[in-house]
Amino acid sequence: MRLYMIFALGFLSLFAKEITAEYRVTYGIFGTVAKAYAKLEMNESNYKIVVDVESVGIAKMLSHHRSEHYESMGNVKNGMLHPKVFLRQKQSTKRIDIKRYIFDYANKRIIVHTDKNKFGQFHVQSTHPLNYFAKDDVLTLYFNLQNYLTPHTKHYVFHAVGGSEKDGEVDVDILPKSKKYRKLLKKDGLYLKVTLHQKIFASKKGELFLVMDNDGIATRGVLKDVIFFGDIVGELVKKEIRE
Repeated sequence: MRLYMIFALGFLSLFAKEITAEYRVTYGIFGTVAKAYAKLEMNESNYKIVVDVESVGIAKMLSHHRSEHYESMGNVKNGMLHPKVFLRQKQSTKRIDIKRYIFDYANKRIIVHTDKNKFGQFHVQSTHPLNYFAKDDVLTLYFNLQNYLTPHTKHYVFHAVGGSEKDGEVDVDILPKSKKYRKLLKKDGLYLKVTLHQKIFASKKGELFLVMDNDGIATRGVLKDVIFFGDIVGELVKKEIRE
């Protein structure tokens, strides 16, 4: 399900007060397996991002009605988002797992509050510092990316909560408008390869190809050559920008 959330991350725009986007995720012969809804609310000093993902069709049945909820809240300074809290919630009919990350910039640490409840079997709560510090979570990274990119650099290494479990690493590559990538992404825009360094389905590193339009909105995302049934594809089906 983390993959489906990623398809909804590239929708952000610096100048809008409210942006909403809806995505459909398809997988081979299974057709539509998930829908994702993303929303950004922002004023001059504060922001809130919410991403909701729900399984549909046969995927809903096989995953025990799996859904995911992500939130990022914090401040806006000089056009950049600075998270205070990042929330990740995964839920099914069998369990609910919640992680809340609190950013402590003064001491350069992030405190993780974990609540895991497997209904009828166990309920575990814990609090501990994350083993690394990062100034972004994966939601704010996709927003701030516009300010991080430079004209002549094609490969970037970032660190964000939600990236690599070890140190938060997220790699971003700017791709050429070659025939190969045009055939893959099918749409015009900025071509990116994002590597989360996590195993997503059969992709050991979690490599995701994205195309972003002139509004900074991800219009298509592809996870290539997933086991048995080919590509997982995310498509933008609706967007709305309110100034």
